[in-house]
Amino acid sequence: MKKIYYLLCLLPLMPLVSSCDDEEAEVVLLQNPESQPVTLSSITPDYGFVGDQFTLTGTNFGGGVDFIQVFIGENEAEVLTCTDTEVKVLVPKEATTGRISVRFMGQEVNSDLMFRVIGKPSVEQMKPLFGLEGTQKAWGFVGSEVTFSGSELGGSQEDVKVIFKGATNTPAEIVSWSEEEFKVKVPEGAVSGKLTLTVGSQTVNTPYEFRLVEHATVSGITPQQGYKGCEVTISGKGLGDETTKGQTKVWFGDKAGTVLSCENEKITVKVPGDLTIGQSYDVKLSTAFETVEQMLKFKVVEEPKDFTGDIQSGYLANPIILSGTNMPATADALKVMFGDKEGKILEYKDGSLQVEIPSNASIGKVKLSLIDAGVEFVVNDKFEIKAAPVIEYCDVAVFAGETMKITGTNLSALPVTVMIGNQQVSSTPSDTEITFTVPANLSGDVKVILNFGENVRPAECEVTVLPAQIGDITNYVLENTSSPFAIEGNGLKGWNTNSIFYGNPYVEKDGNVWMALNGKNNTWNGALFQSTTLPRGRYQFKVTVAEDDAAGGRDGVVFAVMKGENTDFPDLTNAGNRPWYFVSEDEVLVSQSVNEGVASVIGTHTIDLEISDASPVTVGFATMVGDGNYLYISEIKVEHIAE
Repeated sequence: MKKIYYLLCLLPLMPLVSSCDDEEAEVVLLQNPESQPVTLSSITPDYGFVGDQFTLTGTNFGGGVDFIQVFIGENEAEVLTCTDTEVKVLVPKEATTGRISVRFMGQEVNSDLMFRVIGKPSVEQMKPLFGLEGTQKAWGFVGSEVTFSGSELGGSQEDVKVIFKGATNTPAEIVSWSEEEFKVKVPEGAVSGKLTLTVGSQTVNTPYEFRLVEHATVSGITPQQGYKGCEVTISGKGLGDETTKGQTKVWFGDKAGTVLSCENEKITVKVPGDLTIGQSYDVKLSTAFETVEQMLKFKVVEEPKDFTGDIQSGYLANPIILSGTNMPATADALKVMFGDKEGKILEYKDGSLQVEIPSNASIGKVKLSLIDAGVEFVVNDKFEIKAAPVIEYCDVAVFAGETMKITGTNLSALPVTVMIGNQQVSSTPSDTEITFTVPANLSGDVKVILNFGENVRPAECEVTVLPAQIGDITNYVLENTSSPFAIEGNGLKGWNTNSIFYGNPYVEKDGNVWMALNGKNNTWNGALFQSTTLPRGRYQFKVTVAEDDAAGGRDGVVFAVMKGENTDFPDLTNAGNRPWYFVSEDEVLVSQSVNEGVASVIGTHTIDLEISDASPVTVGFATMVGDGNYLYISEIKVEHIAE
């Protein structure tokens, strides 16, 4: 009879009516394997001969023989029938006694159910065992004994051979033997994994894998002294892993600690909370497999208390000082918490902490606490975190004698002292802005420092001070700006070119060295530029053209001041038969064409610019000069214009 299998979860989408050709088909409904895990509950009978049948009972077997596999140890058995709660199985000829496992549509279920094959060698038990039911393994050290129990285990000791994984060249030494039980010694080279057992010519299933165990040693405990209930780390080797944590024990005297984590080389333990302060305790360790003879020492000390210092309030992202009695010798295991945010310990000396309030902590009242080795000590459960002054903008350049501006947040939260260079100046602070007059005798790059008192770090910024001058300031803001231009290598000193710029940016003629803007086809959108910083104010740029070839074509040279340092110039276009101009003006502060195609441009071009906030700028020329054409610049001048 033909069988048609359907998953139950798909039934609403599939018809249950077959064609006329499928009149003899049997429809089998399968359960959803993802939402219905397979379980095994019993086996009947639990013994038999090769060729016998037995029945497995459980849940969610699906109901289709083509979707389920049953194993006796390593040997697959034939599934005869299957319902959702019962499977009938035929014992294969190669089977020996073993544990029952089932595979069903991606699930693999291992059980503790055993089927004993009569008339064949069988191992039904191994010792010693470790682990929870269903996950147990036999275990041993190199040189220790493993016991196998069963029936019909050969006619003599010579019939039995056990091969450990990793030691495959020589069978393990048999210490003792009978038809019901034998013992072997774990050989050198053995590793964890499946064992291979043969009795005569018959390969026999073993009910458990083998786990090789390393003898445990301890090398130290950290810290060697601490508080009741603190966390300590025991170091060593062969200490186990997370699967052995539940069987690992640590005693402080006759008091048991709580094992928090277990790894091969370290164990983390919580010290019992009922120890006596001032007393030293012997620390003893037992793994899941053995007791370690070597003992460690741990002393219980008094807890931190009587806290002093900045324990009432502090400013965000700034340090506080915190002291106390009975403080730990080092800050190695110490944390300072502001609510749920950990502060950064900057310095620890003689029981005094300097710690920075984290920048992501909450403004307002939070719990201030110390955590040392896992034990929390509350310093103040209503510690107030205040918003600190923060600089967001500072004039990067300014003229001596003029007003400098600093903006930010909380700038008036505390009294502020302003230093520029080595001079203190009077200021006008508000919550968002501080202004002051720059001393007339200052010049060059100087540091501005805002001092808010002991509990807040000074806020700093740097500024370039230009002489208090109306008129020509070229020498203060630009380099190498007039004929004869200084040559450096293959270019002009202080000036940069982009990869498209054509030729040397200078020409020697009539005893002069001029800036040269030469042309070549397919090298348009070249750039010659340098960067500077301009204070807030009004400016006039003057660009003098010394010579222009006045050849045919629509050559383009545009002078521009761009936002930012070493900023790329936008592409140029002469769409609409106009002088060349930028396609995009997004980063352009000011621009002007300094040539008009075939028309003469010899003379000085004037460009006005106003800057509202001191900032870095890029000054220079964008070029689209035709093949063999040129334009020569003799001077670039910058003037500061009075308000």
